[in-house]
Amino acid sequence: MASAPVWPPKPVVVCCPGAVQKAASASVRNATPQDSRAIRKLRFEPSRRLHQPAEFREVRTRGRRVSDDLFSLSVLANHETHPRLGLAIATRTFGTAVARNRIKRITRESFRLNQAALPSVDITVAARDAARKATPAELRASLARHWQSIAKRWSAHA
Repeated sequence: MASAPVWPPKPVVVCCPGAVQKAASASVRNATPQDSRAIRKLRFEPSRRLHQPAEFREVRTRGRRVSDDLFSLSVLANHETHPRLGLAIATRTFGTAVARNRIKRITRESFRLNQAALPSVDITVAARDAARKATPAELRASLARHWQSIAKRWSAHA
């Protein structure tokens, strides 16, 4: 014996069904293969990261230093076709995990947005004490200046 549900399911109510459908179909219709490639380039994939301690050590020892009050970067040309980022955010500089993760998120996002302009280099980023009290806007501005400096200085080497 088949039983019917006691309570019928509630209907899904859409306040403006025409507007929602139009917006979704318009974005799909106007998307081109070039747009999807541009979006993929902005990803921060594992191949764009430094993973091994030996990679960090080599960049720190053989690389050139670029620094300001907030960050110290070491830059070394690599044999890849893209730049790679390594984060070295010390616990003694940023005591809590929340503070360390905030700096890392801002740095990764800045790198992700600027990686297309960077040459094929390995970069390690270390935050300094002043970065703890800096606002996110100041951190982003400092990183943007570093990315521009790296792009200008290392494009000739590539």
